[in-house]
Amino acid sequence: MKIQSGSIVGLIVAFVWTIFMGITAVGIGVGAAFPPINLVAKPFVCLNGSMRYEQATSNPLPGTTYTQTAWYCVDDRTGARTELDIFPMSLYSGVIYGLLLYAVGLSVWLFRRRRQAALNVTDQPGPRRQTAATGNFNNNRRPTRPAPTQPDAVARMQRLKELREANMISESEYQEKRAEILKEV
Repeated sequence: MKIQSGSIVGLIVAFVWTIFMGITAVGIGVGAAFPPINLVAKPFVCLNGSMRYEQATSNPLPGTTYTQTAWYCVDDRTGARTELDIFPMSLYSGVIYGLLLYAVGLSVWLFRRRRQAALNVTDQPGPRRQTAATGNFNNNRRPTRPAPTQPDAVARMQRLKELREANMISESEYQEKRAEILKEV
């Protein structure tokens, strides 16, 4: 399966888009709504310890509530806490999620291409033609279906009648197929 130059440009654009979406939509957006999703960045932002998310809520005035959130890197040996900036953490986690998004998208794209290629392959391929301009063989011609001949139509009608008598098709299906065969004659 050969990848064309237009597909390569599309793959590059998709890569850049998925990394961008991983950072903005997942790392920052989903990370704000569901903070534990950013724990995937731990190996990059907190090398010597564990990452912890803390949330503090206060009510300084009646009817107002303030919520402060922060990520900390806690050194496992000393217990020292260092507050982490949200953007480097979102950047690292977003790139990881962007790569995962790209891998899923690429897998779907390859699956669809292979499926489409399999659908284009026929049991009786047409003759290969060499084009004069490029010298390449053209094997992408879809075989044309010859018009059914009179004896073929009779055989098809008999087979259709047998299927109806064996209750393998309904009366409406029988009438529909019968009309199609008669239209071809």
